[in-house]
Amino acid sequence: MSIFSSRKKAAGAHEAAAPSLEGVSNESRLVKVPVDSILPNPDQPRRSFNAEKINELAASIEQVGLIQPLVVCKRGGVYELIAGERRLRAVKQLGWRYVSCVIERDVSEENSALMAIVENLQRENLHFFEEADCYASTISNLGITQEELALRLGKSQSFIANKLRLLRLSPDVAAEIVKNGLSERHARALLRLKDDGLQLTAVAAIVRDGLSVKATDKLIEKMLIKNADEKKKNAPQKPRIIRLFRDYRVFLNTVGSACEQLRECGLRVDVEQKELDNGVDISIRVTQL
Repeated sequence: MSIFSSRKKAAGAHEAAAPSLEGVSNESRLVKVPVDSILPNPDQPRRSFNAEKINELAASIEQVGLIQPLVVCKRGGVYELIAGERRLRAVKQLGWRYVSCVIERDVSEENSALMAIVENLQRENLHFFEEADCYASTISNLGITQEELALRLGKSQSFIANKLRLLRLSPDVAAEIVKNGLSERHARALLRLKDDGLQLTAVAAIVRDGLSVKATDKLIEKMLIKNADEKKKNAPQKPRIIRLFRDYRVFLNTVGSACEQLRECGLRVDVEQKELDNGVDISIRVTQL
């Protein structure tokens, strides 16, 4: 863990620096805000924060100051963070009491959520599951469609839809993907398998053999074929239907109709029938004329 020397001295120096208002719009203003009065953005898409990266950011801020202020909006007596949670965590770690913030006026919850998404998408290390979950939450919370979200973010509808498809993977499968550092393309390939057990089996094989995405596609194709064959093999056999004629005269009528059809086709059909005590003996001879 990084140890920051002369923390209070550096923090005081940064707090005393006069913020510049250059580039701030009429709808926003740059002020010093108490760190403890800033609440996290409930629509923050990032679910995990790397402690080592936060330490590195804190060290950088301690050395050169906070170059980019946080973006907040005031709601009641507190401030809601719109963008800059990693910076907020870093200055808290440094023990700062105040931090420079751009206060946006009249920011709706919808715009706050969209600004949080854009801010995080412009930065690296946002996991694709976090991104997908963020899109799903925004659509649900704002009551908008995939098309509307795509339009507001400057993305295609298919891009948003493909991200959302990743959420069809169960939490257990997603956890294994994250744990083993598999790519988004690996995750997409797993969607072809509809069973969680098969997906987990595939993940284990991918990790064990270090499979590429192309090799993963081949593995899944083999698994699909094998699974289909097993289902076919284990499927209950359709019962054979055996019709029992209690009265053999019904059968004789059928034989007579068949012989008549043969005659109509120009064949000679001779039928000899001999009654027995318990049935009938039939002899049929078919010859060409």
